[in-house]
Amino acid sequence: MARFLFSAFADEASPAIPEQIKACQANGIDYIELRNVNGKNISEITAEEAKMLAQELSDGGIGVISLGSPYGKIEITDDFEEHFEKFKNTVEVAKILGAKYIRIFSFYFKNGESFDEYKDEVFRRIGILADYAKENGVLCCHENEKGIYGDIPERCLEIAEHFGDRLGCVFDPANYIQCGAATPDAFDKLEKYITYMHIKDVDSQSGAVVPAGEGDGEIEEILRRLDKKEGRITLSVEPHLRVFDGLSNLEADGEVQRKMDPYTYPDNMTSFAAACSAIHKIVCKVQPVRIGIIGQGNMGADHHSKYCEGCWHEARVTAVADPVEVKTDAALKRDRHVKTFKDGQELIDSGEVDAVIIATPHYLHPVLAIEAFHKGLHVMSEKPAGVYTKAVREMNEEAAKSGKVFGIMFNQRTNHTFQKVRQMVKSGEYGEIRRVSWIITDWYRTQAYYNSGGWRATWAGEGGGVLLNQCPHNLDLWQWICGMPSKIRAVCHEGKWHDIEVEDDVTIYAEYPNGATGTFITSTGDCPGDNRLEITMDKATIICEDGARIKICLLDQPISKHCANSTEGFAKINREWKDVETDGINPGHKEVVSKFAAAIAHGAPLVAGGEEGINGLTISNAAHLSSWLKKDIELPIDEDLYWSELQKKIAAGKAEKENVNETVQGDMSSTFGA
Repeated sequence: MARFLFSAFADEASPAIPEQIKACQANGIDYIELRNVNGKNISEITAEEAKMLAQELSDGGIGVISLGSPYGKIEITDDFEEHFEKFKNTVEVAKILGAKYIRIFSFYFKNGESFDEYKDEVFRRIGILADYAKENGVLCCHENEKGIYGDIPERCLEIAEHFGDRLGCVFDPANYIQCGAATPDAFDKLEKYITYMHIKDVDSQSGAVVPAGEGDGEIEEILRRLDKKEGRITLSVEPHLRVFDGLSNLEADGEVQRKMDPYTYPDNMTSFAAACSAIHKIVCKVQPVRIGIIGQGNMGADHHSKYCEGCWHEARVTAVADPVEVKTDAALKRDRHVKTFKDGQELIDSGEVDAVIIATPHYLHPVLAIEAFHKGLHVMSEKPAGVYTKAVREMNEEAAKSGKVFGIMFNQRTNHTFQKVRQMVKSGEYGEIRRVSWIITDWYRTQAYYNSGGWRATWAGEGGGVLLNQCPHNLDLWQWICGMPSKIRAVCHEGKWHDIEVEDDVTIYAEYPNGATGTFITSTGDCPGDNRLEITMDKATIICEDGARIKICLLDQPISKHCANSTEGFAKINREWKDVETDGINPGHKEVVSKFAAAIAHGAPLVAGGEEGINGLTISNAAHLSSWLKKDIELPIDEDLYWSELQKKIAAGKAEKENVNETVQGDMSSTFGA
């Protein structure tokens, strides 16, 4: 689930910093791994020069993630003290430039010195460099290279294990091949220590450095493994595709230089572009699904942020849409490469995406989904599926016709607690459900929350209140665990605790085909509120509190049997209370999106099919209709009747909300619980 950040040794495009910046800008590179600056090695740069350089890079929109220093690239028998003194200045330069890392080496053994004899000296020197840097807020990262102590995976692992978090690890596949090592094996050994990766490939037969993916470095396979990790991972392009000024000073001998002829380019800019293009192509194969996010309000912005943090697998956000410019501007600050559009239709028509996540006001979910299906796009809809089942049914029909992947953001189905409760209920071990009760009143919201959006808490804009906004997950889980009821009776208090026109306090009574009953109570006006799900079955009662803790009361015989056969009027059934353990895993939204991408890429199963969104909405619609008409509602509901009654509510509502203060909540994690 990695987010790949692109860096490069841009001195291979030009020695001049302005040209390096232009080369990065032109080739989708956001960071420079600084090595040569206007003809000077990074180790020769002064603090004053670094300050001017930092400003120049910032003006060009390019960051510095690492300094490609030559430290540790001397003979193990050479004097170290002078080397270390220069290093101190480079640490200061790194701080000025905002570089997190300094690339170092583990000293050459070109004169036949014994690795065993000089191991302690290697570790002493690395330790001095690493500790000094870390004391100053910079991490030294060891790169593998032919001829140094850390040339092969085994010795690199030895170094990594010895220093732990005092030292980072740069993984260079080409350098391992040149030492006769297989890169997948090297990756397996070093995976947990890798800080970032150099993108350089080599043909093992000729020894020639080639564009990434054209050699034997198995870079695509390595990136597939990295993609399964979570977080941001830097890929630093080190082309070496053509001899450029100063190359002979960067390598221990001319071996690489002599073997580059088959991959020469007319100029340095072209060779640099070829190297960058190669890695972008591989990343597109590793993360093949291009996703556009329609809506950059609370949830849409959160999805984009999660992508930028590296929480998704096999997918890239390539576009976002929102009519509010400040929101698309915020998206560009998170990722300057994302394309922005004024509305969902523009994004759908753009050709920039393979799939969309719809995170707009509720009425638009089916509308935009249908447009996306017509354009041959895959769809993931935020909850709820829509406002009324008639539109959702049409959406489901269009999804089926399209043959495209259709998912819904029911992330609470990934919650270990609810997965366990469902497993217990569906197992049949405890008999049929007799009664279910869910009180979910810990949704406390202030008036400021309802004033945060013009569409929020209106019949015309949102189509409902606590049932449509806060409770779609709970309603989905209720039917997912217990099945669909056959009859609903409800009281939905509108504006009971807030100055709003939709419901903020609800009590639902449900009946099931087998005679079981259920209640569902929710509100945004209680504080602190409660979250308790209780399911009474023939042989057990399951209680889930706060969406986290489960306990079960086990009966030694079924209620139905004991009730019918006991000769004692006040007899009790023997029982035993137990706490129920789960695996504790709750991947949430990131698993929903990652499985959506996997379903598109290779047919993997979804967390929740989009067509399932109609079930919880049916309960919600039935509750509204029951409250409006003050009568029982049989399921399935009369969809035309619901539509008609909804139009009456819209007509009676306010045309425009007052006291609107448009905001996007920064942290949405508090809204994810069920």
